[in-house]
This record gives sequence, structure tokens and C-alpha cells, in this order.
Amino acid sequence: MKIKVLITTLILGLLLFSCSDVLEKEPQAQLSEFSAYVTAEDAKKAVTAAYEPLNGNMWCCGNYGAGYAHWVMANVASDDAEKGGESGSDQLYAQQIALFNIPTNNSALSAAWNSQYVGIHRANLILDKVSEIEMDESLKGRYLAEARFLRAWYYMNLVKTFGDVPLVLDADLEAYDLTRTPRQQVYEQIIADLEAAIAVLPEASEYDDADRGRATKGAALAYLAKAYLYMDNFAQAETNFATVINSGEYELDPDYYGMFTRAGENSPEHIFQVQFFNDGGSVTAQNLLYTVHGSRARNGWGFDLPTQDFVETFEPEDPRLGHTVYESGDIMPDGETADVGNSTTGYLTKKYYVLRDEYVNGAHNPGRDDIYMRLGKVLLWYAEAANENGNTVMALEALEEVRARARAGDPDILPEITETNKEALRELIWHEQRVEFGQEYERFFELVRQKRAGEVLRAYAEKYQTSKGAGFTDGVNEIFPIPQSEIDISGGTLQQNPGY
Repeated sequence: MKIKVLITTLILGLLLFSCSDVLEKEPQAQLSEFSAYVTAEDAKKAVTAAYEPLNGNMWCCGNYGAGYAHWVMANVASDDAEKGGESGSDQLYAQQIALFNIPTNNSALSAAWNSQYVGIHRANLILDKVSEIEMDESLKGRYLAEARFLRAWYYMNLVKTFGDVPLVLDADLEAYDLTRTPRQQVYEQIIADLEAAIAVLPEASEYDDADRGRATKGAALAYLAKAYLYMDNFAQAETNFATVINSGEYELDPDYYGMFTRAGENSPEHIFQVQFFNDGGSVTAQNLLYTVHGSRARNGWGFDLPTQDFVETFEPEDPRLGHTVYESGDIMPDGETADVGNSTTGYLTKKYYVLRDEYVNGAHNPGRDDIYMRLGKVLLWYAEAANENGNTVMALEALEEVRARARAGDPDILPEITETNKEALRELIWHEQRVEFGQEYERFFELVRQKRAGEVLRAYAEKYQTSKGAGFTDGVNEIFPIPQSEIDISGGTLQQNPGY
């Protein structure tokens, strides 16, 4: 069964809970769900439901569902993207985040908190109940490993966003302890879950085509390395990124733009991606990536606009600029002449563009995968970790591999980097990450990890004489406020982040 983010009525009946359902102190009304875990088919449905919260990036709040809006939290919060839309009040939650004038009732943050804890709750139910089902032990072990991976993935989003968060590991809702667990301890659990998943999960090549999109050993290794990177444990980050690189499971796609199209789904570069149906049906079965990011002149809503600063960071003739950003008058890969509508920056993101020959039944939201982890990211994070560890040669080799792909055989562009000074090479690697990862949900959290978010964002505000980024306060805005509704549910046990 191919993992697709389509929720069936049955799964909704079993496993879909509201925020208060997940965090309420006395959830007796939900206890009947435990009797549903009887057969191998029940286990499969439960695992499918645990993947469902991954789909929230297509939007944030409202009629199209609610989830973790990566495009807001990582792109719009950074110097790489403006909010867009019709006005500052259009999707106000995104404008508040862009300006770092964030109230504790911001709807994007509530959706992020809620959706990730729903995913964690579903993973906990699997770990608690599926282990008791009589079924094929190998398949059961894989389902449990997938749950461990997903729990780690959701906690990584939470800890990056909110800092210390409640660490809930038990499906017994009455046992929930809503005090906040220190960030370090949450990361230790993330690492434990990923290591357990790595020991069991198949490699990508060992899955049947019908199971594409499930968690793999390579995905768990990549996120384990990323967790270590976010803990500044460069030795472990380098080791685990190297394991992914040397696994033989993945390779850089020679078609940089192509791997972001529907035709490029399941590229050999993709390590973890959310897959959607391609049937032209409901928006939840497809995705809203084009609608959110597309031109208002072509049925889009015009959000998440690349900034001039992002465009200017590319080196001369870097082909990745044209693969990442487009402006009015550009000839698109399907032969269309681009019109970016009322984009306030003059640009839109090409990585979310839908080619006309990829429409399904006339719908411009076909189910193109939403890509979260790929080999290009792994190589550049490996380069950063290797440089920090003094392994300059290995860092330069990984950096060159990525630049060579971008160069596409043209010897006159993107010269090979030979810098060996650690500090100077660090800056060059960070620059390469910015252009290679452009508009792929990394930038803000990378700036925070690199301990330069305030410096970069205030410099952006000064350079462009804009309020975007000007309100960033060091020691406060590296993380976001806990939703006030969750503090209220906890009876005050949860405490707000300082400065909010």
C-alpha cells in the first residue's frame, strides 16, 4: 500500500483527535479506541494514520485543514521569503511571524503544536497497542519502527519551534505529564527513537514500489545526523551523514529542477518525502503547494515570495537560481510565459510550479511529492560537520559534488572552492546551503542553529528598510510562543517561553 496522505472515514473514526483530545487531563471518552487494535489490518491502518499529520504543510489553518506550515515557520520567518498575499492582513498569522510580532494565540503556532502532538499520539498508540497484535513479526517490527521514526520527526519539529516541550511517550492519556521537558532531553529521545528505527527499517531499495513514501533506514539515519547537527555534536553528525552518503542508496539527480516536478517523484536523490495522490480529486488527497505559492494570475494565492536578497545571493550564472525562482516574462519548462501577478517582490518559487502537462483532470494541484530530505542537503550538512571537525578535505569533496551538479558541465561558472581556513570555509558552506536548499523549509531554523538569526534578520531589515526581521529579539525569537490555549488546558502547568 503506497503511503498517501488521504484519510479514510474509518481512520478518522479511529484516530482523529482535536487538540484538547490529545492534551486533556481526563480523556475517558477516547478510551474505546484501544479495542480497535486487533488484526494486522488494524495495525496497517493505524500506521497510515500516523503519517497523516505530515500533510499539513500544504496550508495552515481553515477550510483546507491545519498542520505544521513549514513554508511559514522556516521560509517566511527568514530573509529568503516575504509573506505575500493580497495585504498584510491576508493570513495574518504569517505576517505576525514575518515581523516577529507574535501573539500567543497565533493560529499557525496552534496548528503546529496540535498537529505534531496528534502525530505523536498516534505513534504512541501504535507502540503501545500494535505490539500486542498477533501478526507477522517482521511486519510488526517494521510498523513499530515506522512509529518510532514518525514520533522522532514530529518531536524534531516541536523542539525546533518551541524549545522545551512536553515529552509524551505513553498512549495512556491519563498519564500525560504536561510539564515541559528540557530541549536536550527531548533530543535524547529523538536520537533513541531514530536509533531504534535504524536497526529495523528496510533500505529504500528493499521496499516494493507500492510502499514508496514509508520511513526507511536511510531517512532515519539522515534525521539522526540532523538531530546531532542541531545539538552541535559535529562528530556524530559527520559519522551518520557519511553513512547515508556511502550507503549506495542515493545519488544526486542530474536534473536539479526535475526532481521537484511530478515526473521527478521518487528521484534517486529523495530520502524522505510526503506523497500525495495524483487523481485530481480532493485537495487533501493532492496538495495545495501550487495554490499557496502560485501566481494569482494563474489560480494561485501568491504566498511565500522569494526576496530580492535571496535572489542576489546566487553566484553569477548559477543555474539553480532559474530552477528555484521565476519572474514575469520567464519561459517556463512547459512553454508557458510566466506571470507572477501581484507578487510584491517580483518573484515566485519555481520549485512549486506545476507544469501544464502535469495537470490531472484539469486540476492544477496534482499530487506532487513534498520533499523534506534529499542527498543534496545531506552532502552539505556533512560538509559543514566535517569542516567543524577539521576534516577539510572531506568537506571540500562534498561541497564540490554539489557544486559540480549545479555546474552541469559548464567550466566557466561556479568555480571549485579550495578554501582551507575553517572559519572562511564555514561561511562558504553556509552560503552554498542557502542557495542549494532555497525555499525548502530550512532557512530560519538554520540561522537559529548557526546562532546568527538576529544578526542576519536585522541586517536584512536595515538593508531593505523594512519591518520584516527588524523586531527579532535575541534570546526570545529563536523559538516561538507556546499557544496560550495549551497553557490554559494544562491548568498553568505549562509555562510560556520568555519574552512572550
